[in-house]
Amino acid sequence: MTLITEYANYDAFVREWHSETLADDDISLEKARDRGRLNEQQSRQLWQLLGLLDPDELLIQLPEWLADEKGGSMDRTPSMFVGTITRETDDAILFENSAAARPLIQLAHKIHSLEKGIENIGTDTDHHERLAKQLQDHQQQFCDRDDLPSLSDEWLPKSQLVAAVRRRE
Repeated sequence: MTLITEYANYDAFVREWHSETLADDDISLEKARDRGRLNEQQSRQLWQLLGLLDPDELLIQLPEWLADEKGGSMDRTPSMFVGTITRETDDAILFENSAAARPLIQLAHKIHSLEKGIENIGTDTDHHERLAKQLQDHQQQFCDRDDLPSLSDEWLPKSQLVAAVRRRE
């Protein structure tokens, strides 16, 4: 069993990420899009997050009960986290340096939007400077994850991971 699934293109990622929806409806990815069965915006933003992660980082999704157990004293424990696997056995992984994925998804989307905005305006404008400063601020926030909810650095059973994904360029 391969623990980490890597995706090089967006459609392959969406097809797998929404595999239950596609299987339940027994329709193709294109038809599911046409019928509005997929949350394309959420998928796109998750893809943007995966594109900003360091090569050794990945996104994991846990069942809610395991996230609650490993999340410690958080009021509402998220079930998706970004972090690194530092050790591995046949049955479990040690997942460290974790941070809740949701706030990082929002930051990744802002970073992506600012990059596109900067591409579309001239370089000698005040607007360009403001966008570049905002981009730098958001990139710093993305790197500084100390204030985000995290999992305790504990072993997670491989059999309980809902997903472990990484984007491959």
